[in-house]
This record gives sequence, C-alpha cells and structure tokens, in this order.
Amino acid sequence: MTVTNKQLGRHKIEKLLPWHATGTLNRRDADRVEQALAGDRELARHYELVRQELAETTRLNETLGAPSARAMEKLFAAINAEEARAPRQRRRPINRTRFLNSARDRAADR
Repeated sequence: MTVTNKQLGRHKIEKLLPWHATGTLNRRDADRVEQALAGDRELARHYELVRQELAETTRLNETLGAPSARAMEKLFAAINAEEARAPRQRRRPINRTRFLNSARDRAADR
C-alpha cells in the first residue's frame, strides 16, 4: 500500500472515530477502527481525545437540566394553536389518466 493510500485510509478511519466512541458503527466498521487503533499510536491518541470530548459534552449537557414544566406547557399550547389555525388539506382524488401519462413520461425519460 502506498503512503498516499495509507493516509487516505487513516483519514477515513479518523472520520469514524466519533461514531465509534458512541458505539453507533456497524460491526464491520467498528472492527476496522479497532484494527487501525491497535496499529497506530497517534490514531489511538486522537481517539482518546474524541472520547474525552464526548464525555465532557455529555457532562455539560447533563448540567443544563430540563426545561421547566411551564415552558413545556407553553410549547404544547403553541403547537395546538397552530394546528387549530392550519387549514386541513383536502386530498384530491387521483386522476388515473394523468397518473398513467405521468408514469409513462417518466419511463420514457430514462
């Protein structure tokens, strides 16, 4: 493998690190990341920084707390008022001829 190919592969692995830290990669990609981490100290150091950042972000978000019950009540009241004001959309019956012609035209464009 050439140096450029190795760098490209490493770059792709680096992009996967945040998802690996959260455990959201599929098995194949997680295995690729684990193999790369085992063979590259610098990449492993970068991964540790990603994990620290994730932990700090999680901690910070948890300290923010939840919105008040009053804020939630206001939000749902606004949503309900908006739904009441919005006109109901009427469904038009499907014109079979127009539908078939449209499908035929799309097929001809391919």
